[in-house]
Amino acid sequence: PLVAGVRTWLFCAWLAWSRYRVVLAVTDKAVPTLIACLDQALRRFGGVPTYALTDNERTVTTDIVARIPVRHTELVKMGRHYGLSIATCVVADPESKGGAEATVRMAEADLVPSEANLLAAYKSFAELAAACEAFCHQVNARAHRATRRAPDEMLAEERHRLHPLPDHPYSAIFGVTRTV
Repeated sequence: PLVAGVRTWLFCAWLAWSRYRVVLAVTDKAVPTLIACLDQALRRFGGVPTYALTDNERTVTTDIVARIPVRHTELVKMGRHYGLSIATCVVADPESKGGAEATVRMAEADLVPSEANLLAAYKSFAELAAACEAFCHQVNARAHRATRRAPDEMLAEERHRLHPLPDHPYSAIFGVTRTV
């Protein structure tokens, strides 16, 4: 969505078993922003899953050699910090992309102003962030169509299967140090 004429993006994460969703508004797609979003999502989940499945964004995959994606070194270090393996979706494979794309579609339909949903434009980034928070509370509190249970309720069970979170976030979320 546009906020005061500035382009923003929606970071979407979800846990496959509980269907618990996290949607965060961001102003860029840089590596430190992605790491900060992953940290925030993991803290909302209350633990760390074994792996994170992501799209083949340039932020995550820097190159492909012999059809094998090469991960960004900072994301590999972040994965080690959390005990999380970063995996990417297979191109044109609905099984690996389906859940992620469905979460993005839902978030866009409910959060991005359009003629179909009649949402007004956001006046500030804080207003967009509050809308994302309200969206998360709404979708996580209502019963999911497939499981017939609320993701909030199922997350309580899933947390027992997640790895513990480190006490401190990965330091790259505080910025990138440059040497001159």
